[in-house]
Amino acid sequence: MLKSQNSAPKFSQNFRQQVGNQTTPLLEQFEELALSLAARSPEEIIWQPPENLQELLDHYLDTLSIVYLKKYSVFSQCLIQVLNEENYLLYGLIGRAIIEHTAVLRYYVTSKMLPLAQEVVADGIVTESEIEELIQWLDKHLTGRRFDWNTFLADDFQQIEGLKPEPIVQPAQVNILTCLEKWGREDQSIIRLYELFCDLVHPNLGSTLLITRVLDNQLIVGGERGKPLGQEIFNRTFGELLELFQEVQEQLIQLQSLKFGEILRLKQ
Repeated sequence: MLKSQNSAPKFSQNFRQQVGNQTTPLLEQFEELALSLAARSPEEIIWQPPENLQELLDHYLDTLSIVYLKKYSVFSQCLIQVLNEENYLLYGLIGRAIIEHTAVLRYYVTSKMLPLAQEVVADGIVTESEIEELIQWLDKHLTGRRFDWNTFLADDFQQIEGLKPEPIVQPAQVNILTCLEKWGREDQSIIRLYELFCDLVHPNLGSTLLITRVLDNQLIVGGERGKPLGQEIFNRTFGELLELFQEVQEQLIQLQSLKFGEILRLKQ
């Protein structure tokens, strides 16, 4: 892994002046979070799975952690940039992506892998079959898909060292609604938030409101005059998106706790 110094954009003074007073402290928290992610996002790992099971498990865990650090660094920087430009339509798109990524991470970690890990830690011995089961979940998490990428990128894959040229059967990714329903049993508000952001993305009233402005108590679609209605939607939802970033940080800590090499012995 490599690390290098990096920076993240900040909210413009103009944007800060436009948002509500209750939202301003959240902007500072988000900037700190974006800076922290930017500092770690240059970390990299070569995808070259080892044959040893315990090393393979750690390799998957490190790879997934870096995947999420990089994605959320991009999410955070893009959010700041589009908000500075008052592009609330893209705010809706990025917001929904954040919800979906967080729900999938949480589903795999809390519903599938941690329960198995707790059983392993209970007796202090990990079997090969238990490691293999964890690796299966990690592989599904990392490589799960709903599109035939092997065919689409066949020529590219053939040129990459370590990838077989013949078709590789990969697992289907878990349905996002399955992840959200599981999360919703613990926190119903995540369902409401997802429904809201879906409406902001789909060709519905929500996405239309994101390009609507208010001038002299009248709604104006298009143009640049007046106050963006998306600004009020932002004020009411940004705090919840910030909480999702914090949720991801907690889940990544849990993910790294699945490394057994230093605390458990492999049952022969």
